[in-house]
Amino acid sequence: MEKTITFFSEEDLLVIAKYISENIKKELQPTSNATTEDQFLSIDQLAELITLTKPTIYGLVYRKTIPYIKKGRMLRFSKHDILNWLQSGKNQSNKDLDAKANVYLANNPLFKR
Repeated sequence: MEKTITFFSEEDLLVIAKYISENIKKELQPTSNATTEDQFLSIDQLAELITLTKPTIYGLVYRKTIPYIKKGRMLRFSKHDILNWLQSGKNQSNKDLDAKANVYLANNPLFKR
C-alpha cells in the first residue's frame, strides 16, 4: 500500500480555509422557517407587526389575552405564538357556522323519538 503526501502552498491553504469557513457560515445561518418560529419580538417590534399601539399591547398583557414571555422586567413575544393568536381570533364565515350547526344538530337532536 503506497501512501501519498501532498504539499500545499500557503495560497492553496488560504483558499481551502476560505471555502471551509464560507460553508460553515452557510450551515449555521438559520433557515427561513426557523427564524419565523423561533424569533422573539420586543414590544416595539410587535406594535409594528400587528399595528397596535404600545399602550394597547400593555393592556392585552395585563388582561392576559395575548401570549407573552416575561423574564424579570423584559417583555418578549414569540412571533410564532402571536401569529397563531391572530389566526385563532379570525371570524368564521356563515358557511363554516352553518356546517358546525348541522354537525351539532345531527349529534344532538332537539326531540327524542
